[in-house]
Amino acid sequence: MKARVRVEDIHSKQLSWLCIEPMLVSVRGRDMTAKTEIYRQLHEGQQALFLFYSYHNHTKSLAEFYWFSAYNIIEIKSWNGIKNGMHFFHLDEMVTVLDQIESLITDKNRVGEEWREVLATDLEKDPILLQRTEALYGTYQTMAQVAIAHMNKIILQNQEMYLEVE
Repeated sequence: MKARVRVEDIHSKQLSWLCIEPMLVSVRGRDMTAKTEIYRQLHEGQQALFLFYSYHNHTKSLAEFYWFSAYNIIEIKSWNGIKNGMHFFHLDEMVTVLDQIESLITDKNRVGEEWREVLATDLEKDPILLQRTEALYGTYQTMAQVAIAHMNKIILQNQEMYLEVE
């Protein structure tokens, strides 16, 4: 399964997104079974893109970043998959940032073996959490851009695995 990419988009800063967009759009709003079915049809590099962008595209604001980080860690348990995907692309600095995000979520929301309900409003009620989340969000945004540029480069070097040129 490969994405069709227009020749003029081959050198786009959004190349890695364009290579996984059709797969993610096809499962938008569908249940986890449908998402897992598509995911399993992808090769390891595509799986890395799938999980990264399913998370990254939900980090447009601080509250969204906090809530979706917790959702990926606690509810759908995709965090290790996201980290493994970054390892696949040799993005160890991004893995370090993801580990820091996981620590933030775990420190705040894990009580023994149980998880408390995570709310976007947690940030409004806890100034220390807000400060830690803001710092990590800034670091994440910077590292995400580095990661995207690197993934684009790898895709350019291995186009036959990721895309078909229209």
